[in-house]
Amino acid sequence: MATRIGIPRALAYYSFYPQWRTYLEELGMEVILSPPTTKDILDMGIRDTVTDACIPIKVFHGHVAALIGEVDWILIPRLVSIDGDATFCPKFLGLPDMIEASVQGAIPPLLTPRIDIRDGRFAPLRAWLQVAKILSVPRYRALVAYQKATQVGAYYESLLTHGILPEDAMAMVNKWWSSLQDNSLLALAKAKNSLLRTANSIESSTQRVRLAVVGYPYAIYDDYISCNLLASLRRLGVTVITPDMVPSKSRKAQAKRQPKYLFWHYSNQVIRATYHFFQEQMVDGVIHVTAFACGPDAMVGKLLELDCRKNNRMPFLSLCLDEHTGVAGVMTRIEAFVDMLVRRKEAQTS
Repeated sequence: MATRIGIPRALAYYSFYPQWRTYLEELGMEVILSPPTTKDILDMGIRDTVTDACIPIKVFHGHVAALIGEVDWILIPRLVSIDGDATFCPKFLGLPDMIEASVQGAIPPLLTPRIDIRDGRFAPLRAWLQVAKILSVPRYRALVAYQKATQVGAYYESLLTHGILPEDAMAMVNKWWSSLQDNSLLALAKAKNSLLRTANSIESSTQRVRLAVVGYPYAIYDDYISCNLLASLRRLGVTVITPDMVPSKSRKAQAKRQPKYLFWHYSNQVIRATYHFFQEQMVDGVIHVTAFACGPDAMVGKLLELDCRKNNRMPFLSLCLDEHTGVAGVMTRIEAFVDMLVRRKEAQTS
């Protein structure tokens, strides 16, 4: 029976799950993903965390609790820096320690590779090779698994930049990887055609309003935390654009326009992606999704508000979410915001 490795469906899951899953499965492990966020999962997280933790951290604790008894190990990488520039939020850095100290019950042992590119370009590889060593997998097999995981990660990122949301992109990655094992040339051709069709559908969109929904991926893509925000906007006839749809090179190019360097990785991605939207005149308004008690977002939200004023008074809406946020209240605010954008666009056109 294969060793079962659990991965919580929260925080860095939305950025790295496809490559983590590929690596572990190539090592011969069975990957178990926690279920989508529910009230029960959130309640378990609230039970185990300190009161002033932000809702994504509470949700993560709940997902870990949901995996207890289901897996042999739980993967919680200690993410420090992946670009050699900014670091992740301090709660990411101390996440494994928080889990061991807070979650009730007999927690399975944790796999906690420390990912810090500042220790050298091969530091991530060394970290994942250490995971393979702990799991008693030969080094040569781990090297092959790491190479395959890197391929999958690159394809997943390309799907996101072509306007596909993470859950749909993950499903496409699974199909692509399966076909790649059979015929690499045919799989690559199909993948390219799929991306082109998606890109063309985005460019030819005739929706009334184009909205940038910016924030950290674990806040905007978790339907429970965000009160199903993205689906609700689409039902209102809105074209939704998120920071992950901006290629990494385009985001880096915006760094020189950044008046205030932010220390945190996701914070910089949000600011730079928004500058790209402004420069390319891609959106009619901006919605910033933030979590109550999020320290880095205290700076990000204010910078976004000021920048929207500077850019032709771009309409800006801030949604601050926590465990008490209700769907009805969020829907009322976004419906009013979208209605205002429609009227504004019609007035500008006429």
